[in-house]
Amino acid sequence: MHEILPKKYIILMEVATEEYHTLNQIAEKIGITRQGVYEYLKKMRGDGLIEIVDGKYKATVKGVEILFSYLDELDKYLNEKREKLNMIKCSPAIAGEDVLKGDRVFLKMEDGYLYAYKNKKTLATGEAIENASRGEDVGIKNIEGIIDLSLGKIFLISLPSITRGGSKKVNLEKLSKKLEEIRVDKIGITDIVGKITLKKLKRKYDFEFSPIQTSIEIAQKGLNVALVGDEKEMKHAVSKIEEYNANAIDEIKYELWNAE
Repeated sequence: MHEILPKKYIILMEVATEEYHTLNQIAEKIGITRQGVYEYLKKMRGDGLIEIVDGKYKATVKGVEILFSYLDELDKYLNEKREKLNMIKCSPAIAGEDVLKGDRVFLKMEDGYLYAYKNKKTLATGEAIENASRGEDVGIKNIEGIIDLSLGKIFLISLPSITRGGSKKVNLEKLSKKLEEIRVDKIGITDIVGKITLKKLKRKYDFEFSPIQTSIEIAQKGLNVALVGDEKEMKHAVSKIEEYNANAIDEIKYELWNAE
């Protein structure tokens, strides 16, 4: 259960159903740091969800009500998804080699896309519904097993705001070395400062619209991404990534880096 619920609700459920006297007890139970537990409890106490009674952490009436409401919504969501999963007949993939209709193929995520191979063994398999040459799209049915996918990392490249000089204050040599070092799969910009900075470096970018959400979606596909822009935009990006992580099964790792 700990692997599928957001940490906020795990902590809330634990203090509502068990007895805890210290942060360490909670941290050990759910597998996060003591500091992490402290930050969650601090916010939830401020929101009136948790209180301390006789030296023990307890969920308030409001906290229990919110927990029940969340679990009800989660149950509805899972039921809807179960119904849709039963309707899935076929998924598209890219043929990693020539395949024939009826071939049992192995499935693997590469560069953010699903690939089908006849000879590269993986934990997930499916059946090709048509002939396809290497590099063509191919329909796959009867998928079984687990498709291995590790989340990518987001590198947030913070640039001086325009009021502090913008791209003119960027240490271009330092930034160029950083981009070479991290070797990301995709690069995005959030604003004009980011656009002009990459232009000065003669580096192309892959996306510029809805850049923060796009970065999160790219990381979900297992790719590493750099997001370049004004320091204020980077702070906004951090809050959005943290918001995603607070409700995600697996957290997206990120690094905030200053290019001055």
